[in-house]
Amino acid sequence: MSSNNSGLANETNLNAQQRGGDEEQTFPLIAVSLLILITFLGSIGNLLVFKAIVSLKKRKINDYLILNLAATDSGTCLVSIPLDAVEKMIGEFPYGATLCHVIYPFQSVLVYVSVLTLLFMSVDRYRLIVTPLKPRIRVQTGLATIAAIWLSSCLIVLPFSLALKFEGSYCSENWPHAYSGKVFTLAIFTFLYVIPLLIMTVLYAFIIRVLYKDTKSFKLRRNVSASCQPSATLPTQRNFKIVKVSVVAVVAFAVCMLPTHITWLWHDFGSGSKRPELFSMVATVSNILMYANSIVNPIIFGSIDVKYLAKLCRTLVCYRPGPEESRDFEQVFVLRTTSPSRPARRF
Repeated sequence: MSSNNSGLANETNLNAQQRGGDEEQTFPLIAVSLLILITFLGSIGNLLVFKAIVSLKKRKINDYLILNLAATDSGTCLVSIPLDAVEKMIGEFPYGATLCHVIYPFQSVLVYVSVLTLLFMSVDRYRLIVTPLKPRIRVQTGLATIAAIWLSSCLIVLPFSLALKFEGSYCSENWPHAYSGKVFTLAIFTFLYVIPLLIMTVLYAFIIRVLYKDTKSFKLRRNVSASCQPSATLPTQRNFKIVKVSVVAVVAFAVCMLPTHITWLWHDFGSGSKRPELFSMVATVSNILMYANSIVNPIIFGSIDVKYLAKLCRTLVCYRPGPEESRDFEQVFVLRTTSPSRPARRF
């Protein structure tokens, strides 16, 4: 009887080990497949954003900010994700000691630039809608601010870059003090996630409040005066549409980034560092969600006309496109936004 129980136990353990091995092989395969899908879809989406903005005859600050977000998303799809996918397939860091100080920090810079660009976008909306009598931010000032965002993001990530160390076949953090990594993680979470989101929430709350007041004023004037044209409300309606798109972009960024911040807070302040296998799986899932934001942004800022897309696909498959088909390509993807309008009159 005991021998039968022993044999049953051995068989159970063997089956459990086989299932564990299958799960260990299946999870990286699913992760890499999702990364490849995000790379493909994100690259196409952001290419369409680039094409739509470049085709504009006159570009304003709003367009350059969207273009900057598309640049960070393209960097994520074309650089960050492929490098990450190769590392996951191999199971080690194959790029050497020099790139150990470059790749992970570059991935962080793209995230920092995104959140600061969204913050600047909310400030620009606030200036245009809530304080329309103030001078509008000039395009040159906006481009200088974008350059400053990239430079400051590179400086912010510098301590992290210096703390990375290539040992054996892995690139890992090696901070000079035990608390240094915790301070860096908490600072990034506070100053590049919580505080920017709070500021954006307050600014958009003021913006929406002003737009609602303007809408009510236009409706009241229309009821009192028959000479008030419906077209007078068009700037407010257009601003509502643009603000709605911007708010959705902020919410999408916050949702996609939150798991990554929680994962590293768990690692530095919780038990994540004591459970490396579980932490690795959680970090992989949170990274995939973070990368997915690169697909979401083109969907938020633009719309794809399925009719023109199908026509373009038939054109490319059947024969070489001519000038008419080139125009069809421009109509496949249309930006949902143009620069906000100043209120024609404040009441």
